[in-house]
Amino acid sequence: MSNLFLNGFSVEFTSQDFTAFVSPMPDNQQLEPTREALGDEWFIHWHDGVAYGLPKCATPSKPFGQAQTLKVADHLSLLARRLTEVLPEKFPKYEAFRRKPFKFRAQKDEIVAAILTKLKHLPPVVGKFKISLTFELDARLIELRENELRVGLFVDIATNWQILAHLDELKAAGVDVAGLYVVRRTPDPKGRRLIGRVKELIGQRVVLSEAYGNQAEVFADDVYVEGSRASFAHCLKRILGDMYGAFDSERQEQEARVLVGNALDERVERMGDYLRKASPVTLSSDLQCSVGERIPVQNVGTYKTTVQAPPVDYCFDSARSKRSRYAWPGLEDYGPFSRDTLAKKSPRILFVFPDSVQGPAERFLRYLRDGITGVANSRYAGGFAKTFGLVNPEFVSCRIPLFPKQNDSPAQIYRKTIEEFLSRNGQFDAAIVTILDEHARLPDQQNPYLHSKAVLLMAGIPVQDVRVTTMSQSEYSLQFLLQNIAVAFYAKLNGIPWTVDHDLTIADELVIGLGTCEIGESRFEARKRFIGITTVFRGDGNYLLSNLSTECNYDTYPEVLQRSTVEILKEIKKRNGWQPKDTVRVVVHSFKPLKKLELAQIMKDCVATVGDEQSVEFAFLTVTQQHPFRLFDREQKGVPQKKNPNVLKAVLVPHRGMIAQLGSFTRLLSTNGPELIKRTVSPLPLPLLVHIHPESTYRDLASLTEQVLKFTSLSWRSTLPAKLPVTIYYSELIAGLLSRMRSVPDWSPAMLNIKLRASKWFL
Repeated sequence: MSNLFLNGFSVEFTSQDFTAFVSPMPDNQQLEPTREALGDEWFIHWHDGVAYGLPKCATPSKPFGQAQTLKVADHLSLLARRLTEVLPEKFPKYEAFRRKPFKFRAQKDEIVAAILTKLKHLPPVVGKFKISLTFELDARLIELRENELRVGLFVDIATNWQILAHLDELKAAGVDVAGLYVVRRTPDPKGRRLIGRVKELIGQRVVLSEAYGNQAEVFADDVYVEGSRASFAHCLKRILGDMYGAFDSERQEQEARVLVGNALDERVERMGDYLRKASPVTLSSDLQCSVGERIPVQNVGTYKTTVQAPPVDYCFDSARSKRSRYAWPGLEDYGPFSRDTLAKKSPRILFVFPDSVQGPAERFLRYLRDGITGVANSRYAGGFAKTFGLVNPEFVSCRIPLFPKQNDSPAQIYRKTIEEFLSRNGQFDAAIVTILDEHARLPDQQNPYLHSKAVLLMAGIPVQDVRVTTMSQSEYSLQFLLQNIAVAFYAKLNGIPWTVDHDLTIADELVIGLGTCEIGESRFEARKRFIGITTVFRGDGNYLLSNLSTECNYDTYPEVLQRSTVEILKEIKKRNGWQPKDTVRVVVHSFKPLKKLELAQIMKDCVATVGDEQSVEFAFLTVTQQHPFRLFDREQKGVPQKKNPNVLKAVLVPHRGMIAQLGSFTRLLSTNGPELIKRTVSPLPLPLLVHIHPESTYRDLASLTEQVLKFTSLSWRSTLPAKLPVTIYYSELIAGLLSRMRSVPDWSPAMLNIKLRASKWFL
């Protein structure tokens, strides 16, 4: 018997049949108008051209559809939705701030209150900052074994941040409220909670710089500051000053402590006990359901609901004979995968640093180049050139004149100095830019790193940033940081640090990652413009290229995406020499497809267009962390800490590579196992949800899920695996930087599609 459990409970129905009222509805666009017309007397659910109604009262005043007797087993989706809707009735003392799924705040375990018991004599206004636990209850369909579809009620626990202090209190505490977002104190259940952004506070008038509609101002008594992490940091840094670091450190400890595996498991069990006592739940006049026991995930007979994927080996040669279980030891033993094929082994590297930190900067550069030998058993002894097989790389220094203080902003000084230096000193293959910590925290439009990055990227030079606090670490700490910096920097030089042990069984295999960057200067304008982001890899993980589509609106996005994808596939077809009748497999990973946009069909059409002479297998996967499912391994009693063997970490954390069936087309994948957990208070890792599109022509979900796992080991931003496969992770990094770079004057991403297509400039 397995000791692997989901965070959900079985749901049992009191009958095999029930009565519903049924009406044809070919277009689901009619659904919301129908609900509004019927009012709160009916529950209406749409599926496959039919609307199903369940009356909420004995004699509804408005009729709907024709009564029919339906089989419970044939309409589990309808009943799961209905169960989620009626759950708030079982929690009358809790106010739902979201109803689908049902989400409410706990009345105990408030984290800021716990912090105030540890850190004494903080200003009273801090007590009006709240971090509460939230419970989310959601009924979902699962199919742990073929043809055993069932309903489970899932419990997810997270945190919710609120700032309940009046704007006057914040202003009196020295907080500049300009630029903060405000929300309604008493929100309309059917309306927006967010109101606008503060321009200034004049008495009790909150003047807005931007808002929905034409609203120009609101009363201070009617609003709170939006309780985001960014707002917390903005306000509490000013209120607490030097104490903010201690507060935030304690906040991380307290927050994580309630979300570690055993604590989370205990809270899920307590919720299950309550739901069982609150059963039965009435769904309709002739049907009820009861909440049962926790759902185990186990293999029954010969059927494999769970599979433990083998460990991923890092490979350092094309024959896959040079292997290592760990990335950095493999680099030290064998050198990088592209050691013998790197186009330029003597790169010219620009090193940019402020003149006020020249000493620490030069020390850091020496360690990066030559290695650290002053600590016993150094983990970065060889240095950059030796580890990666480079020959006499040239480091050229560029000092940024910040001392004495000048009239220009730091961003302007960095930008002007770098532009002038490039005009005098020619081309470089890559650059390292050092930033003071206070400058790194500046807004994007004033951030010297982003301005420097813009200038260098437009010159075709990929950039690695380093903060002064990073380079000023002790030799012991710096040896580990330099591993990650060196790997990312080598990848930006178009090098391939390693691949993985994926066995290619057909002539050619491509793995394509899809992402989007939404373009919008304000949260209050419709974000109708997009840039499509495509990353392309060989099946063994070799990074081939990235491509950014032209900027477009929502309506033209499918056409733009299709055109750019066809161009990419044609380029790969030519580069790889696809021949008639060759077998080609194209696997597409997408994180979160745009609503009402059938990305799978678009990509399938692109592949068919380009590969019309080949035998093409196609698979479209959605890979996401946005789901309510968690896995608990009760056989995992914890791993002793190295420094303190009596203290355990990673309690109940499943092993990396644990794959669990959740449905015929869906798997859960654990990518962060006990061996990767560093701290005793690290929260239970969230698994990936891998879903294959039913129209895929290649449907070996077991091997495709294992491939997703291997692609998490292909991140060259660190020597450790990423939480997401690089197909998705790289697209996220690109989207994040593109959004930030829009704040830089005169920025153009054109060079990213020309000289830097094969560079990992975004790491």
